[in-house]
Amino acid sequence: MADDINEANTAPKKSKKKKIIILVLILLLLSLIGGGGYLGYAWMRQLPPFEPAGPTPEEIAAQKAAAEEARQAELTERFVTFDHAFTFNLSAGGKPHMMQMEVVLMVIGESNESLARAHLPLIGAVISEITAQQNYEALIAQTGRQRLKRVLLEAIRSRLSGVAHEPVVEQVLFTSFVIQ
Repeated sequence: MADDINEANTAPKKSKKKKIIILVLILLLLSLIGGGGYLGYAWMRQLPPFEPAGPTPEEIAAQKAAAEEARQAELTERFVTFDHAFTFNLSAGGKPHMMQMEVVLMVIGESNESLARAHLPLIGAVISEITAQQNYEALIAQTGRQRLKRVLLEAIRSRLSGVAHEPVVEQVLFTSFVIQ
């Protein structure tokens, strides 16, 4: 009888161990199926860990920084100078006067600089045309020189707008302005 009691006590313990082992194996099998299912889905949808090869966030940031730097370089002021000074005879009553000025054009960006350099002969002709119409009394005063700058800028812009389809020049500067 004692043997029967011992056998009865060990039989349920073995079946509990079998149930736990079976349960662990089922959970392991389900996790393998779930993981494999996700990996298959991720592979088809290009999700992690199967992301497409492309630029990293660091590369994207570097590209944006380079584009911003190029844009800033395009927005810098550039100066276009003439090879020679402009010399004119001015009339003032009966006395002849002579004027000599050196002109520098301020443009924004490399593209406008190349357009201005390509059209320097045209711009020089506009400057000669406008300045030849000036008189001595008007140019002696500071306001006369400022007015001459405005008139030159407007004339150059209008002529370049007709040729290059954009104003190109931002400002006309005098580096030397002598009247005798």
